[in-house]
Amino acid sequence: MGIPQLRRHLEPYAERAILDPSNVVLDGPALAYHVLGLCTRTARKTSPLEQPSYELLGRTAIAWLKRIQSCGLLVSAIYFDSFLPASKRPERIQRLIKSSRDLIKYHSAYPAGVPGTSSRHAAGDADVDLFPSAWPAERKAQPPAPPFLVPAIIDALRSSPEFGHLVKLVPGEADGFCARHVRQHGGLVLTSDSDLLVYDLGQTGGVVFLADIAADEETQRLWAPQYIPVHICKRLSLKPEAGLRSLAFEVSRDPHLTLQQAVERCKAGQATSATEDEYSDFVDLYLSPEVASKLEADHVLLLDPRISEIVLRSLKTKGIATTSPGNKTISKRDDDDALEMFLPFLLDCPARTSAWEASKATRQLAYAVLQSLRGSDVISMSEMRRLQSMSSGTNLAVPKLTEIDGLGDALLARLYEIEAGLSDPNLIWVTLAIYEDIAMTIDRGRGSPLSLGVLRQAASGEIDPCSWEFLHLLAQTQATYYSLRMLFQVLKFAAHHTGTLSTPLSKLVRYLARLPSLPDFPSARTFAQTLLELREGGALSSLQTLCADYGDAMLLIRSVQEPQNDNKSKKRKRRAPPGGTTKPRSGNPFDLLAGVGD
Repeated sequence: MGIPQLRRHLEPYAERAILDPSNVVLDGPALAYHVLGLCTRTARKTSPLEQPSYELLGRTAIAWLKRIQSCGLLVSAIYFDSFLPASKRPERIQRLIKSSRDLIKYHSAYPAGVPGTSSRHAAGDADVDLFPSAWPAERKAQPPAPPFLVPAIIDALRSSPEFGHLVKLVPGEADGFCARHVRQHGGLVLTSDSDLLVYDLGQTGGVVFLADIAADEETQRLWAPQYIPVHICKRLSLKPEAGLRSLAFEVSRDPHLTLQQAVERCKAGQATSATEDEYSDFVDLYLSPEVASKLEADHVLLLDPRISEIVLRSLKTKGIATTSPGNKTISKRDDDDALEMFLPFLLDCPARTSAWEASKATRQLAYAVLQSLRGSDVISMSEMRRLQSMSSGTNLAVPKLTEIDGLGDALLARLYEIEAGLSDPNLIWVTLAIYEDIAMTIDRGRGSPLSLGVLRQAASGEIDPCSWEFLHLLAQTQATYYSLRMLFQVLKFAAHHTGTLSTPLSKLVRYLARLPSLPDFPSARTFAQTLLELREGGALSSLQTLCADYGDAMLLIRSVQEPQNDNKSKKRKRRAPPGGTTKPRSGNPFDLLAGVGD
């Protein structure tokens, strides 16, 4: 996450040279975002339609790693964090608030629709320069990064024969594990995070920033500035035992200090005397990392980072000891019962309800399964979606353990019911997403389902992939897919941890094994075609079966099937009273799965 100005201050003290053959470890999240930067360097950054596919991102990550190995660097490990310490929560919240505000700015910049694909660039087809000499800046408002970037990179690396065994999804923050690896074995950390400069990297360990690496095509060697903390401390006449921690502390407290001023404060001992407690807390962040249960670390490799975090936090609240900075064992805290899920940030319309809302019942079932890991009830879960200010997130009730099997049966029955009407089973998941949107709208008793409006546009040949309606429905569909992926991974982990699953949940996990991989999730470039295929694949008949009791929804579904009657449908809609003839539904949030009130 980085300390502002620290890297800039230390740039003159970096050793600029050819990277000799050596062992390197990768900061996994930094690698993922570096690859994203490589793939979007020449794209139209204001358009989500020009964001690279997950397939291209994964392929580029592997190509980049192969290239640095061919130039003499030996990749020893690629660390991804799966359990961020509580001390990072305020910073994560601030990042989420910034992302939310940036999304609002993006929507305000393009209220009538986002920019499309430029004629000079075929989205996703451009050659990727692995070591560019320049990084063009973009000052205009941009969409958020692809929501599943990091897990997509992890999946691609896991499937690679060369690098799969090097992926380490660690039960803590990746920075600390990268530093510990280099401290114990020597070598370099490749990262984009200046925090790595503050860790103890041993006598020979160093840091290289990913964007600084250049390739010499003639000699097939790599060149980059190397930041060796021990050497930098010696040149600055700082005590080697403190490393750069005291300097980083001074810079973090006052980013406006010059390097000379910060060094003078370090030498005067101001950091350790005037603010001893504050300095001690700062130093603790860069000692041995706080980790969750090591007992489950191997199986955590099968989880996405954000999913593994909530799973490991559930294990932590069970009373399993954790290791804090300084290798001290800490016990369960009073706030450990407050579980939070930081959901991937979607490109949805900020003027509408969060795209995560329609699929919440699936995630509530996943959270309910966590109780089997925890050994006690989970009363509620706070989901971190879009945030405008410091907040505890969106609170979701969690079903009791006794309700889990019934909810699992209900979801499986719904999936079978959808599949029965389809000629293409690949449409199961998107049909479920459409149904969830319809059900959410009916639950609220106002308005028309967004999904049916967009489907009607597709049927009449008027669909606009740049419209916010299209993008919001896409985000809701992505949320449905990922919620099912979350449920699948939690069920798999629960089976491993407890040794068994009930019969209903075992059947459900087998069905969910059919979920598509992240590269096959709907995207801004593929979703319009998927919506067209729904009409031909029998999805509308399945939706009619599911929505048989909802008069207004049935009329809208028929208007999608018969777009030539659209004008008559509009007249009927104008004559209908506000709210139409929608049948009221129970306020129970689990009725969507259990079918209560249908």
